[in-house]
Amino acid sequence: MQKLRLPYKQILTCLFIVFSSSCTKKNDNNTIPFEKDGCFYIKAVLNDSIEGRFVFDTGADGLYLDSTFLNKHKSLAILASETVRMRGAGSTDYKEISLLKDSIKVTISDSYIHTFTDIPIFKLTDINGDDIAGIIGNEFIKNQVLCVDNENLTLSITPSVNKKDYNIEIPFEYDDGRIYFPLKIWLTENTMVEPRLLMDLGCGESVIFNTPFYKTIKGNIENSITYTILHGGALGGNSNGGEFRASSMSIGECSLHNPLLSYSIDTLGAFSKTEYDGLLGNQVLDRFNYAIDYKNNRLYLSQNNKYKEPFNSTLTGFYAMKRSDFATVESIYYQSEAHQNGLQLGDTIIKINNKDIGGLTDSEFYNILRNRDKVILTITRNEKESKISFTPKYLL
Repeated sequence: MQKLRLPYKQILTCLFIVFSSSCTKKNDNNTIPFEKDGCFYIKAVLNDSIEGRFVFDTGADGLYLDSTFLNKHKSLAILASETVRMRGAGSTDYKEISLLKDSIKVTISDSYIHTFTDIPIFKLTDINGDDIAGIIGNEFIKNQVLCVDNENLTLSITPSVNKKDYNIEIPFEYDDGRIYFPLKIWLTENTMVEPRLLMDLGCGESVIFNTPFYKTIKGNIENSITYTILHGGALGGNSNGGEFRASSMSIGECSLHNPLLSYSIDTLGAFSKTEYDGLLGNQVLDRFNYAIDYKNNRLYLSQNNKYKEPFNSTLTGFYAMKRSDFATVESIYYQSEAHQNGLQLGDTIIKINNKDIGGLTDSEFYNILRNRDKVILTITRNEKESKISFTPKYLL
């Protein structure tokens, strides 16, 4: 949960739900462009006419829709919905959500068509911003190969792997629509652990340990920083945790040094008790081009030009999600200068360096926060306006 990306992307643990889908491929060798802001965003068309921007997430199985998007496109929901109980990543217990019973056809890049039924509905705008339609999970690939080119920001779906393109091969478990494999992590030079991790393209971190696993290793952790996230997952609830540096980690034959790792201390929600030890996210996976062979349960990797980039900690000490004319503080690090000078979780930022948020593009807003220069925020809290200044610096 660091820099300018959304932490703790949706981890959805379902009760009494079986997702159904069918797949048709129209042509081969078609690459699909994606955006990257911690996780993958792709464009898709629903029922041949409704366009939307989706998170592509290997931490999810089927199709999930945002409630605001669905409200704008009521033609997607003709049949009566059902109510089911689900648990998300935030520190909250099981909640009742609506399950759409209609069949929805999803088309990506005019090349791949899938039809989904039994579709959960969530409020995703709080954690993914206004321009979000939903989440597309592993069922979209369906016994094929997902090839991800992180250098050119494209992906493709193929029937087989060209093994000559990759120099690392890792077997994985494919269980209940999700990918798991162990990863060797040296917490110190002399202390190695091997957690079983869920591969999650919806996670913007390197690794996030769940609460039970964190409790087994916390005696080996030094100099951690702690945070709270306003919306820890699609089902709401704050999420609490921290970050620290490990000595190294290995993925296949590749070693990554001084990785920045995260952990949860939630007592409720998906991170409080799981059948795996944590998540493997894009801060590691971005350093490779890779292919996920769903049929043969193999992950193929090759190092790319991001492989040697350092793992940077948070620079601002908070994450603010920009909307049209304001930004909301969605997460806060308690050791940051911004927090020590008064910034709090949930504050509304209306100006930055005396510039109205509404007059800035998303890029302009976030670029100001990426600089090392002093920042002055004008915020509102409880209908009162105040100013908070700080100088960005890495916390770890």
